[in-house]
Amino acid sequence: MKRFLLWSLVVLLILLIAAWFGGRWILSTSVPEYSGEISVPAITAPVQITFDARGIPQVWAENDEDMYFALGWLHASERLFQMELVRRFMDGTLSEIFGMLAYPLDVQQRRLGFARKAQQDLPDLSPEVRRIIEKYTQGINAWIKHKRILPPEFFLLGLEPAEWSVEDCLGIAFYQTWFSHSLMARDRGYNRIITTVGEELNRALKQYKAWSPPTVHDSFIRNIFGGFQFPLRMSYASNSWVIAPQKSVSGKAIHASDPHLPVNQVPGFWYIVGLHSDEGTHVVGVTAPGVPVVVMGHNDSIAYAFTVSSVDVIDYYSYQRHPEDTLKVLSSQGYELLQVRYENIKIQGQSNPRQIAIYSTPVGPVIEMDSVSVLAIRWAGYDFNAAEMMTSALQLHTAGNFEQFRKAVTGFGALDANWTYSDITGNIGYQLGTPIPMRTYEETFLELPGEDSTRIWRKYYPLEETPHLLNPEEGWLATCNNQIVSDKWPYTIPGFYDPYRITRAHALLREKEQFSVEDMERMQLDRISGLALRWKGLLAEGARKIQRTDLAETIDQWDGNMNQDQEMAALFTYWWEFLGKVVFEDELGEEWNSGKYILEEVLSYPVNKVIDNHKTKDHVETVADLSAEALSYVLQHYGIKKYGEVNALHIDHPLSKIKILDVWLNLSRGPIPMGGDKGTLNATQNIFNPQSGMFECFVAPSMRYVLDWANVDDFTINGNLGQSGNPFSPHYDDFLEMMLRGERWNVPFSKERVFAQKSSLLTLLPEEQ
Repeated sequence: MKRFLLWSLVVLLILLIAAWFGGRWILSTSVPEYSGEISVPAITAPVQITFDARGIPQVWAENDEDMYFALGWLHASERLFQMELVRRFMDGTLSEIFGMLAYPLDVQQRRLGFARKAQQDLPDLSPEVRRIIEKYTQGINAWIKHKRILPPEFFLLGLEPAEWSVEDCLGIAFYQTWFSHSLMARDRGYNRIITTVGEELNRALKQYKAWSPPTVHDSFIRNIFGGFQFPLRMSYASNSWVIAPQKSVSGKAIHASDPHLPVNQVPGFWYIVGLHSDEGTHVVGVTAPGVPVVVMGHNDSIAYAFTVSSVDVIDYYSYQRHPEDTLKVLSSQGYELLQVRYENIKIQGQSNPRQIAIYSTPVGPVIEMDSVSVLAIRWAGYDFNAAEMMTSALQLHTAGNFEQFRKAVTGFGALDANWTYSDITGNIGYQLGTPIPMRTYEETFLELPGEDSTRIWRKYYPLEETPHLLNPEEGWLATCNNQIVSDKWPYTIPGFYDPYRITRAHALLREKEQFSVEDMERMQLDRISGLALRWKGLLAEGARKIQRTDLAETIDQWDGNMNQDQEMAALFTYWWEFLGKVVFEDELGEEWNSGKYILEEVLSYPVNKVIDNHKTKDHVETVADLSAEALSYVLQHYGIKKYGEVNALHIDHPLSKIKILDVWLNLSRGPIPMGGDKGTLNATQNIFNPQSGMFECFVAPSMRYVLDWANVDDFTINGNLGQSGNPFSPHYDDFLEMMLRGERWNVPFSKERVFAQKSSLLTLLPEEQ
């Protein structure tokens, strides 16, 4: 009996080992081919795809249609599960694979209607653009059919991807314009805080920050508006800057870009690629899988990049419901019926779908409702045609001058973007791509009454009156999610602007007469915090109030460096976090954390109703008092540590929550000590975890590129993790260490250089009929 049990355990162990390693071997066959020849349908001539040592492909095709087919093939081969999640997120079908956990999100997406808008605008695609997207989706579907074993997520979830369609791509592209605004939008949070605190805070939020420079200089107002007599009135984590030839060591324009996005998940957002066609398309840069567009990069004539502009392109309207007929709401025309449609949501594990009602008002879809009122959203994106947006996006690939660039980037619908420009002839420029509503009201952060037609925008400012500039006399321009224009601009542009990083960018761009590529790279890695430099004096003042003069002197001498080894960086980060607590807790209670986004305004102006603690009846607090209170709390509970000890990045895969899968497939990365904060050019953003007492980093540079037009073949570009989302791929995370160390990866442009540096060559051949 003992021998039988022993042999049974041995056999079981062997089976477990075989399943562990055998399963890994089977799933590893889902990795795409990087070399050889593959016959595929729907192309007319051989397509060569070179891969470099980091898995960056460059496509070489005889015509554009075959080129876009190859792009679809590549996106599917490396990012199919990411694409599947984005598609399901866009059209509200995540519940089919994740059950009730995803149901509320599906309901939200159905209400917002990204898929409906794509379906509505689909007939407006031109035959040429439709054909390009069809070829792209054919490439996606061809790779899916080619692979016997799909990436591990599909196997483990028992998921069969549906065929990709033109409508899918159009919906994802339309959704991405919403995503760009959602990164920075704080309408709902601002509304809750203003409603609690009062109008004094609303005025503070709209104040122009004279200490934080705008992107478009006042000198350009006259160029744009001629003799218009503008009033001198007030208005209220990505980077890009461009250097003109006279400021460049090489004598040519230099372009730098490093957009900041969530980096705590697998895979990274961007897929780097080069597209080349004998019909004239030649472009290298980053794409978002699911859409056949190089959204940042360069062709043989121009380079382009964007940061989120943070312009407020959303208003919320509250409609009162009829007391006797709740399907009617009070509008400017009296009581009107809500429009209603019904949709079914399939839920994993449930035999019958759930039906939901989707309501719309005269201004847009209903996102919340109770027995008394409904809340509707007015988003600029609904006013623009998704088909025209896709046409404009594809025009970027072959744009050859500033005017063509401007026309393309202002045709991206409601994409909330600051666009920077440079070209081979030495021009540099800027264009705000976001449509700017013509508002006659200023309460853009508050919920507005739906029955008041005077507080609903009807039109947008024309292209010639939007913020833009060409060849500023300074010889450089920069955008860092900051104020776009000054308070002298003829109309207000409300938004959610970051004031800190632009101050550091301007300081560095004024330091020298001429700049090199190496200077641009150093700027992208800079960790001197504009936030710390602005507020460290208040921290030092708090230290003196609690009789810590030694600490105050150390703070005074600190240069604002947010490197991992800096103790003052950790102290400042803790202090800024809990300063929000002592400032807002008496007004917002347990939701005090939502106030930290407006600490700048409350401390700067200051908003006395917020600064004074209502619970201390016999004392009126000052900002110095609050600083001292926050510092005392930090020193008592967290002490003084190095920043890298308390600020870390964990990179998780959607399946890594299941620990056995995380270990089996080696999905996660981290913890990784991080530096930087939201005020550094090498920016990070984090969330405080009260259970661990640590800061969890979730935003950092998602890509870095630098182009000197003196030699396009020396172009450098990095992703933040790897080209592939497949954990068995050699390119799953091979950019991670390079990105953390600030190293650069060269992606040349000319065919000669690309082929000289290639690591492997894959050829797609037309399938014999």
